[in-house]
Amino acid sequence: MKSMQKIKSFLKRYPRFYNFIKSRYYDLRFNLKENILGTKVQKEKWATKHIHEGDEWIKQYWNLINHSHRQFLMNRLSKLYPFDSILEVGSNCGPNLFLLAKKYPHATIKGIDINPLAVQRGSEWFAKEDISNVKLLVGEASNLGQFKDKSFDIVFTDAVLIYVGKDEIRNVIKEMIRVARSYLVLVEWHYFNSRNKDPYGLGVHHYSLWKRDYKALLKQFVPEDNIHITKIPDDLWPEEEWKEFGVIIEVKLD
Repeated sequence: MKSMQKIKSFLKRYPRFYNFIKSRYYDLRFNLKENILGTKVQKEKWATKHIHEGDEWIKQYWNLINHSHRQFLMNRLSKLYPFDSILEVGSNCGPNLFLLAKKYPHATIKGIDINPLAVQRGSEWFAKEDISNVKLLVGEASNLGQFKDKSFDIVFTDAVLIYVGKDEIRNVIKEMIRVARSYLVLVEWHYFNSRNKDPYGLGVHHYSLWKRDYKALLKQFVPEDNIHITKIPDDLWPEEEWKEFGVIIEVKLD
């Protein structure tokens, strides 16, 4: 223990290097835990995030309602109109659903999220905005049992499946396809040229997140010709990983 304290004290003389080592250490611990326990680790993290961080992180989602990638997503969803119902899996407090509700006030719009406070805060904000065609519910992507088969014209995600590991991704896709009538739309990290590393689209771990070959994954459930993958323009999501891997995946179901 004393030797560890000495090493720690030495590293603290160089704050930037110390913070880098510290962050990599915790990333390694998290990744090791996730590899052993699977997606359960991420689900527990997001379901209890409000306990450790209050509701500030939820407000950040709402405040990013005009993030440039959202308009890109809205434009792609608009091309699928007409539709009467839509579900977002992993909606947090509902910034995407706010934009949809404004544009399609007569549509039935629902969101499901694993964090109860995000659902509560989002519901409060929608009430304040006098938006009545959006309903937020607590639940998780791997179990959409509260919805009947073919309940929604469109089911979509926005940076959610990057947190779903190999142990649950197939079941999540099955559930979304089960409750969707016409289209599945996913904004996620796609692994290009992954013939050897990700042949079944189950995913490759990338700094505690998952990128995967979605064509390889989805063609196990739908005809390959029904899967269309479009790169998100770099200027819409300039973070390095999104510039490299960020795509929108559109899957025709009917």
